[in-house]
Amino acid sequence: MTLDRSLLHHFVRDALGAYTENFRGPDRQSPISLTLNGTTYSLHISYIHDAHRQNPDEYRIQIDRHEFDILAERQEAGHRIAFMGVFEGGGGFVGWEPLYAFSLTAKKRVSLYCRLSQLAAIETNQSSVYEFKSQKLGKRTGAIALAPNILGFYLENLESFHDLTSEDAVKMVLTQNEAAYTENTFGDLYEFEVTDGDKREKFTYERKAYPRDPRFKKSVLGAYEKRCCICDRQLGIVQAAHIIPHSEKSCPNSVQNGLALCIEHHRLYDDALLLPAPNRKLFFNTERAEYLCQTGQGRGLDEIKELSRRGYSIPAEARFQPLDEYLQRGLDLRLAG
Repeated sequence: MTLDRSLLHHFVRDALGAYTENFRGPDRQSPISLTLNGTTYSLHISYIHDAHRQNPDEYRIQIDRHEFDILAERQEAGHRIAFMGVFEGGGGFVGWEPLYAFSLTAKKRVSLYCRLSQLAAIETNQSSVYEFKSQKLGKRTGAIALAPNILGFYLENLESFHDLTSEDAVKMVLTQNEAAYTENTFGDLYEFEVTDGDKREKFTYERKAYPRDPRFKKSVLGAYEKRCCICDRQLGIVQAAHIIPHSEKSCPNSVQNGLALCIEHHRLYDDALLLPAPNRKLFFNTERAEYLCQTGQGRGLDEIKELSRRGYSIPAEARFQPLDEYLQRGLDLRLAG
């Protein structure tokens, strides 16, 4: 299968969605732009591929010079810049120090190198560092490979990660601060310091979850008789889902901005794969489906696609029915990333 770099915004969205609810984007442009906890980022992201060198473990990403020019302009405008590669299958990513990447002077295309063996290392240890000497910078730097769920923590502390001098130091940060990337550990802003040799590096992370209104849940589940509007299941697994996401300032906490969805279909809605749309139709996102196939996660897509042809149910009373304008807004927001 040909790997389509343009679909990698799904990789970013999935990773950051599990990290914090306070993010916007990413867009579909190249370089990608997003806002994470109030900070704007621009990042190059592409698939890591064989460097076709004598060493079969040598892999790389390649970046056209014009993209460097765009990133330099955005850095001048105040964006934080990141250079990332994703391993085939989406099992991990590699980040390079921006200062090092900008120091490279190839006229047409710049190569940033890592090792394929880093993928196996992060599957067991969450991280791996390929260290090398930069002649341009006159110091050692490294390609830091991390598990996908660490992306938000990495971006918020990009400079601090790359100031660490060893793989052991990176592992220490992750081992001692699992709340920075473990699921369901949302909270306030946290700060801590790490000693690495004679240096102290400051790390921060903010995993924000917006508060839910319990009255919204009660009214939506009551209107739908605690039945999923897509599959009609109850079983105590039905949730109240906002159509316009509750992280949006324009989100109404009214029953007309809600749908009752089982855990499975709520997740598929928020992941932008199967989406309730106006006129009681279900929208099957073929782009998202292509990304899932590309990363080896496509089993079950045929069933979901078939389900999308059936539509969904709504309450009989007009005052409880979802508004088409909300459904369209919810669809547009999720498909935009």
